[in-house]
Amino acid sequence: MAKFCANGHQMEDSWTVCPYCQKTGYQTPGAAPNVKTRLESEPAGAQAAPSATSGGRKTVLLTDKRKPPVVGWLVALTGEQKGEDFRIRDGQNIIGSAADADIVLRDTAISGKHASLRYKDQKFFLTDLDSTNGTFVNEGADPVAREELKDNDTLRIGDVTLKFKCL
Repeated sequence: MAKFCANGHQMEDSWTVCPYCQKTGYQTPGAAPNVKTRLESEPAGAQAAPSATSGGRKTVLLTDKRKPPVVGWLVALTGEQKGEDFRIRDGQNIIGSAADADIVLRDTAISGKHASLRYKDQKFFLTDLDSTNGTFVNEGADPVAREELKDNDTLRIGDVTLKFKCL
C-alpha cells in the first residue's frame, strides 16, 4: 500500500523521512477516517489560495510574456491531428515533426524541420526547408520552394493537409 508524507509526496515503505520536503512521519490513505489524502489538500469548506499568487498578484511565465502576437492559424483537415488548429505568430514559425518545432505535426512523412511560415510586412511566406517529401500549396502537383500564402490556401505537408487562415 502506498504511503505519503504530510505534504502528499509519495514515499517508499522503508522511508521515515520524505526526501522532498524532509517531513517525518507519513499518512496512509484510508487508514483513518480523518486522515488527509493527496486529493484532499484543505479541510471541507476551506478556500485554498492559489499557490502562484501572493498579495493579489499572479506570477506570469516569461516565455508567455515574450511571445509574439498571433497573426493567423493552420487547421489540420486530414491526418492524425484532424481538426486541431495551430497558431501562427509574428515572425518565423517552423513546421515539422520535431518536438522543438513551433507547429508540431505527427506524421512519419514529415521532416523534423519541414517548412517555415514567416509573417513579415503584412505578408505570409511559406518556405520549404529542403524537406524529403516537399511542400505543396493548393493541390499543386509540384512542390514549392517559397510561396506567398493567401487566406484559405491549403497546404500539403507529408500526408497532412492544412487550411491556412490569416487575421
